[in-house]
Amino acid sequence: MNWMKNLLLLLLCFSITLHAQTTYRSYWKDKTTYREHALDISHMKVEVSFEPKAGKVKGKVTHRFTVIQKQVDSVFFDAPNISILSAKIGDADVPFQIVPSGVWVKPSKPLQWDEVNTITFNYEATPQKGLYFIGWNVTENPIKNPFAVRKQIWSQGQGVDNRHWIPMYDNMNDKFITETVITFENGYEVLSNGKLVKKKTNPNNTTTWHYAMSKPHAGYLLMVGIGKYAIKKTKSASGIPLNLYYYPEFADRAEPTYRYSEMMVDFLENETGIAYPWESYSQIMVQDFLYGAMENTTATVFGDFFSVDERAFIDRNYIGVNCHELTHQWFGDYITARDVRDTWLQESWATYYPKMLTKKLFGDDAYNWQRRGEQNTAIEASKKDKYPIRFTGAGTARVYPKGSNVISMLSYVLGEEQWKRAQKYYLKKHAYANVETNDLQQAIQDQLGIDMSWFFDEWVLRGGEPEYTVHYEDIQTGNGNKHTEIAIEQTHQCDEIIGLFKMPIAIEVHYTDGTFDRKTEWIEEQFEVVKIENKNKKQIAFVLFDPNSQIMKTVNFKKGFNELKAQALNAPNMLDRYDALVALRSTEIDSKQEVLLDVFNKEKFHAIRSEIITQLINDEKSIPVLLTVFNEKEPNNKLTFIKNYMGRNKTCIDAITSALQDNSYDVVQAAVEKLCTIDYENAAKYLATIKDVYGMNNSVQIKYHELCIEHALDIELHKSALINYASNQWEFRTRNNAFVALKQSGTFTNELIPHLLDAMLSSNSRLANPAADCMNYFLQQSVNQKAVKTYIQTKNFTSTQKQMLLDFAPMLK
Repeated sequence: MNWMKNLLLLLLCFSITLHAQTTYRSYWKDKTTYREHALDISHMKVEVSFEPKAGKVKGKVTHRFTVIQKQVDSVFFDAPNISILSAKIGDADVPFQIVPSGVWVKPSKPLQWDEVNTITFNYEATPQKGLYFIGWNVTENPIKNPFAVRKQIWSQGQGVDNRHWIPMYDNMNDKFITETVITFENGYEVLSNGKLVKKKTNPNNTTTWHYAMSKPHAGYLLMVGIGKYAIKKTKSASGIPLNLYYYPEFADRAEPTYRYSEMMVDFLENETGIAYPWESYSQIMVQDFLYGAMENTTATVFGDFFSVDERAFIDRNYIGVNCHELTHQWFGDYITARDVRDTWLQESWATYYPKMLTKKLFGDDAYNWQRRGEQNTAIEASKKDKYPIRFTGAGTARVYPKGSNVISMLSYVLGEEQWKRAQKYYLKKHAYANVETNDLQQAIQDQLGIDMSWFFDEWVLRGGEPEYTVHYEDIQTGNGNKHTEIAIEQTHQCDEIIGLFKMPIAIEVHYTDGTFDRKTEWIEEQFEVVKIENKNKKQIAFVLFDPNSQIMKTVNFKKGFNELKAQALNAPNMLDRYDALVALRSTEIDSKQEVLLDVFNKEKFHAIRSEIITQLINDEKSIPVLLTVFNEKEPNNKLTFIKNYMGRNKTCIDAITSALQDNSYDVVQAAVEKLCTIDYENAAKYLATIKDVYGMNNSVQIKYHELCIEHALDIELHKSALINYASNQWEFRTRNNAFVALKQSGTFTNELIPHLLDAMLSSNSRLANPAADCMNYFLQQSVNQKAVKTYIQTKNFTSTQKQMLLDFAPMLK
């Protein structure tokens, strides 16, 4: 029986070994779950009219559906605070029950599997979300200014806000064809999704606009935009019609605002391998928009703070956001995340492709600088928490820039051609449907036969980024041969969620004769050593770990001054040269001045030159070289000099004075602020130079009034001007600029009170919060508290409005 005992012992040991080798993986638990639904909506027709002064919608919506469960005795539609007047299934009235979040419909008999029918609601609503009535109760501003208040209606459906003005199934996981029939006052343009199939003039001074989609999309992507516009009609090279809406009295802004729009369509068709998936593409600018822009299917809405003239184009233009929203027509509209856990499948791609467009338009340095910014943003977010990208609470830093950088790394690992091939397959396979992260991973496997589960696990399903500590040795063996040994250690904290990272990382050894050796190794263990042969026994100048920063990471790699000098002067990639400069920040100026000026004279990219300006701004011997930036068009280096300079050197003052004539509004504003600080005796002269310069959102003009008050120049006139800019005669960014200036200048009068209260009650949090901040600043003085309380008591604020004001400003109690 000894053999039996031995067999049992062997089996026991085998069992213990298997148990010991079991690997457990932990992930963040997500609270989001799939929303179940009994009906598959295939078509939604919305017929609406508006009472804009009352902020009211009168509508009818018809949903065509197929029953997808065996038997359904009640159906719920999202409709918070909507008054349902009637409900029908087919032609028959049906009972319904209104609840705070929507409406329950009770069919007379249960709906059966595969039954096809319609549900129609007649309704009225005064929405507080989802649909916004701008400027209808405000006296028209007599000043011709692109930032004066306008009369508009526009919608914003994402995340789940269209339900506030349309009774609907409002969730990403069902896609359907939409029609919108909108009746509105003559003299206004009306835009919605899809093709304008009919436009009819009515006898009561109204026009009915009928738009229709031909392919399904998610309900949150339905939109409406109404206002007074001119339309630039154009086409991409591939023939896609583009309708670009702009304010007719500012036609000169149309071209710089929409610059490259036609080319972007062709660019994205080429990059994705998929033709633009809709009939046409429209863009409409609106006032007081809640975000930057919104990618409604075929009809993007964007804030008119992106409507720029040629000068403002230099400082902040629409190119990146334009490409972002256009990308969504593929990633978000054509394919749509099944729920918010997979939002990165939309937003990360819409961040990635503008970055690729930057490369095409402005070159590798600008593209790589964007990549570095994405990496820094993600790493900074990880200092607060370690959430993964695919997670409801991931946050903007991960869903947008980190996700974009992950796509770049995916392309790096797979190779660009293979990545594009797999992505095209993924898009075509899931056309007009919902997707999850696994669909992308599976598409790579199906199309390329490559298992990328490890990549998705460490970069998408888990959080954190790797941290590496690197050092190297120049080794000469006994037989006279030389090689370089690079020691790499992963030093980030590992736990049940975050483990060691596996990535292919390149290492370059650069020699003093200008040549280099390169080797790429898979780094996945906690400690690894990479050996690079030095066959010709050359002298090492510097070593690069992951040249051009392909991997999102933190690196600790100490280098001596001579290594950093050589890297700053000779590394092939801008990012590696920049990193060498950053590492020189703590070096004494006398030691580094010569090399920094050499680099400054060689380099053209603004990030490197701005870094050098920052390090040498207090070195008088370097000033003549640094001042050459004032002879260039590029604004960033001028801004860096102006903002960091604190001396009173006449040559510098003259250079900054010349910047008052710069084409960049940002440079002009920075220059006048600096001059009024370092040469305050001549403030009146400098301010007179910019008195007719307005800038984006009136920023330069508002700064002019603020500085005039600060320097006691006709104080009451300029206080009155600031208070006017704080009023509802202006769009929200102008008002916000005024709030800041009012605080800076200590300007508070009874005339300001209604403007602040009006802004605090705005549905636009980007107006309400700055207004509340301004109000709370002034409420620290008891005399101001009394004035505001008295004003509120004399006006007819509702109890809800009073509570909102108290929530923002507790000192008003």
